[in-house]
Amino acid sequence: MAADGSVTGAPPTEQEELLEEIDNPIERLKLLSGNEDEIAKYLDAIEVTSPREREMMHEISRTQPLARPDAFPQAHRNMVEALESLSRHGYHGTGAGKSLGPLRAAVRWGVQLVARYLVVSYIRNISNKLRNLYGLREIQALPGSDERRELHRARIDATRMTDALQTRELALPAFLLGGAALPIFASLGRITGLFESTLFASLIGVVGALIALAASWIILRGAALASRRIRLAARAPLQTLWSTIGWCGKPPKDSTRTFVLVSVGLTLGCWILVPILVGLSLAT
Repeated sequence: MAADGSVTGAPPTEQEELLEEIDNPIERLKLLSGNEDEIAKYLDAIEVTSPREREMMHEISRTQPLARPDAFPQAHRNMVEALESLSRHGYHGTGAGKSLGPLRAAVRWGVQLVARYLVVSYIRNISNKLRNLYGLREIQALPGSDERRELHRARIDATRMTDALQTRELALPAFLLGGAALPIFASLGRITGLFESTLFASLIGVVGALIALAASWIILRGAALASRRIRLAARAPLQTLWSTIGWCGKPPKDSTRTFVLVSVGLTLGCWILVPILVGLSLAT
């Protein structure tokens, strides 16, 4: 007996004997499933140090398809309710352009067009991801188990939801409109010879800058509207659903930030940088 009262040379437990016989790391992880400390020690022992790799091995070590089977059905229903409401209200109603007088209707139309593009893209992305995730977890569930029945129902629901919430993305990104307009101006300039005029190049630069600023403002307001509605309607239900499924990383995010960066950058580039380059070429 050791000084701390523990028995030295004690016979190994049944789990320790199994671990010694298993060479496959996946089988070892499944045997240790639920014991986070032992899993961490084993991953350290086989020199799995990358955060992404450790997360992957943790996911593979699970022994059940759902982290919280009892809470999954309600979380699934809440998510469907959130997406239904988001599809109805996600891009309608905005206070943008209140002080612009007769231009108010056009500005609101543009803002809602951008918001619609982002909201519809988000709903389609979430619906497809849920359908695919439910299908994979259903395959992993034991035949005849309660988890498999719940996942089967959820997968059927997600397939129907994907079809029911299918809406055309009528909103064409503003930077595409800007990019499409430039060749038209370039062709007209070559045909008419206006590009040979420094005054015309300067005028195009000023008008292009105003258009770029207006388009960027509309893009920002539309993206802000979409992001706020998505956050209010879907973020909490999606986080809850993801936690009940478990072992599937972080919930997918909306693409408003990326859309704003790309759209505003390309819009400014199309309508400001190109006229400036034309002006510089004429000056030289």
